[in-house]
Amino acid sequence: MEQILLKLGLAIGLGGAIGLEREFSQKPAGLRTNVLICLGSTMVVALSRLVLTGPEAGTGDAVRVAAGVLMGVGFIGGGAIIQARGHVHGLTTAAVIWVVAGLGIVIGAGYYAIALLYTAVVVLMLVLFRRIEIVLPKKTQVQYLLRVPDANALDRLEKTAADLGLRLEEVVLRIEREGALLSFHVVATARKSRVFREKAAAAGEIAEMRLD
Repeated sequence: MEQILLKLGLAIGLGGAIGLEREFSQKPAGLRTNVLICLGSTMVVALSRLVLTGPEAGTGDAVRVAAGVLMGVGFIGGGAIIQARGHVHGLTTAAVIWVVAGLGIVIGAGYYAIALLYTAVVVLMLVLFRRIEIVLPKKTQVQYLLRVPDANALDRLEKTAADLGLRLEEVVLRIEREGALLSFHVVATARKSRVFREKAAAAGEIAEMRLD
């Protein structure tokens, strides 16, 4: 009983440490979510070790239980991933959910020192990499709707984008009586986006421009 209580206490503390970092980062899966996931996976593995102590039990049974936990948590992580307008959101949240489940498995298996080291590495990576990401140039997606004189404008814009190391995405060209209507989006840093916008304005009339 004392071992179970120790494991549950560690799950709350270590899962909470990761959850606090997510909470301070204002992520959807925060303190409660990470603690509950860590508690759940710890309890499943701890109870499986108690149940699978008979002479017919083997290490393969415990491994299958751990694999089942990770597979089940994968569905939760999948629900945290959202795809919208060509952007995928929530990958880090899904990865953290999966990592916290792994932490619970380590605690449930009784490897406390590894669990402490594992938690420290995860928290350090989340904090350190977030600070690195702040100084990295951010990319934004800009949706364009242009009125151009002819279909050849598309070739010119694609060449302009290629010169900047960019690519036109989801291109739609509609030929009209007077000219053509061209829609596409470009993902670029602020500097490249500004240069491309000036080139696009020279190629035709920008009827609409939307930042996502």
